Amino acid sequence: MKRFIGVAALVAALGVGGNVGASGEEEPAASATPDVQEMLQQMQQRINELEGEVSRLKEGPGENGEAESGIMDLTNRVESLEGGLLGLNGFQFGGLVYGSYNYNFNSPDSGSNNMRIFDQNHNDFTMDLLQLEVSKETESGVGFHAVLDYGETAGLIQSDWGGDLAHNFEVQQAYMTYTFGIGNGIEMKFGKFATLLGGEVIESPYNPNVSRSFMFGYAIPFTHTGVLFSTALNDNISLTAGVVNGWDNVRDNNNGKTFLGSLGLEFGDLAWTFNGVFGAEDDDSGSSKTGVFDTVLTYSPMENVDLLANFDYGTASEQVGGDDADWTGLSGIVTLGGGLLNESLADWSFALRGEWFSDPDGYRTGIEQDLREVTGTFKWQMTENLQARLEFRHDWSNKDVFHDGGGYSDDQDSMIVEFAYLM
Repeated sequence: MKRFIGVAALVAALGVGGNVGASGEEEPAASATPDVQEMLQQMQQRINELEGEVSRLKEGPGENGEAESGIMDLTNRVESLEGGLLGLNGFQFGGLVYGSYNYNFNSPDSGSNNMRIFDQNHNDFTMDLLQLEVSKETESGVGFHAVLDYGETAGLIQSDWGGDLAHNFEVQQAYMTYTFGIGNGIEMKFGKFATLLGGEVIESPYNPNVSRSFMFGYAIPFTHTGVLFSTALNDNISLTAGVVNGWDNVRDNNNGKTFLGSLGLEFGDLAWTFNGVFGAEDDDSGSSKTGVFDTVLTYSPMENVDLLANFDYGTASEQVGGDDADWTGLSGIVTLGGGLLNESLADWSFALRGEWFSDPDGYRTGIEQDLREVTGTFKWQMTENLQARLEFRHDWSNKDVFHDGGGYSDDQDSMIVEFAYLM
């Protein structure tokens, strides 16, 4: 019965939620249409009637066999009604919405936090991301997964689709799945999906810190389009390999293909992944090759303590005066839960990140430089779904690359306040 109520609530939400018009702007929320309201009322009334019949059969006289048969028949009818509701049986829905306020203590006249990937706007309230996630998978492994993004972040991660897209909207992921019954099972993904590389993800609330590292923005891709095959060799080792169009493009920009792979090791509270991507990435050129080796180590030595380390090394051939370009990054994150000190502080946590990113050829950042940053983030889990975070970050470089008033300096300090609702 809870399943029906949940689906009915979803239908109601779809009926009353705001719609996006052809202009791309969100229209004001409206009341559910009379047809939707009437349908839901009729279905709820029918459910109540069936539940009443079940109760009468349980309490009323009669042979046990007759009562049990009647109850079973009514139960099947209820489940059939629930399962057929708008054809949504088996679908999973999720998503999130978050926004932030960012202040740069350099007070840049440009209004921009230079060298930052997502949190770019100084002294600005930003609707960062509204995300809807929809998926369905059968017991045989056939299914699909879609992640739809709208907001500032969506505009910053947009892939090359070979055509125009509405600004600030992105289909971040959209892929089909199928599981081959070979060995422990081989899962195939076909479509557009997030990269295997990196210790962070696109969605800020899923990371220990609000802002992303330099490495996440400059060292690795965000998404790929192609095919992936994954399997678990045993409880401790997993393998993933596939072929994709390249970095952050749906339509390939050259005549070459890119190979993507990952080896995952997991032993209790320790997980270690080794990831790689290699292939042609330059426009209209299949001869130049770009590759990145990425490794991520996570370890939870005790409750309320989590450690993460990430290393990247990348190279691109025939780039700087015909020579190869390379880049290197190293970061570490320590997350401490308030419960480590006192159970009454269980809703609070603190994450500290340190990072070094070297771009000696200026291939990734546009300037030959070494970037460093230290970031501290306080988190308050206000309710089960709502969280608030306050972050302070210090960036510096061996070059004057950060906007400072009307000029430039070799460092910048910033503060971010973020609120997020996770479904």
